[in-house]
Amino acid sequence: MEKFSSEYFRKLANDLKFDLSDEEIEALKKDFLAVEKQVELFDTIDTDCVEPMIYPFETPTVFLREDEIVDVLDQDDALSNAADVRMGHVHVPKVVK
Repeated sequence: MEKFSSEYFRKLANDLKFDLSDEEIEALKKDFLAVEKQVELFDTIDTDCVEPMIYPFETPTVFLREDEIVDVLDQDDALSNAADVRMGHVHVPKVVK
């Protein structure tokens, strides 16, 4: 199977429970090929002398606020609009194959 063939996208869409038109598949092919070219470009960059980053900022982030507890709903209020509540949790039908 070709890397980004129509069959590839149809199977992917089917697995994800999507319907794709032929036009949407062609657009996805173009997008995936563009992303693949970008990744190939990144692969050509020499990073041998670059130290890996553990944290994306040079200085610690001090602009983050402290969490404050406000307007807390109790469990009964939070679950009052749920259609199916079991043992204090919202129950939903299984959606995974």
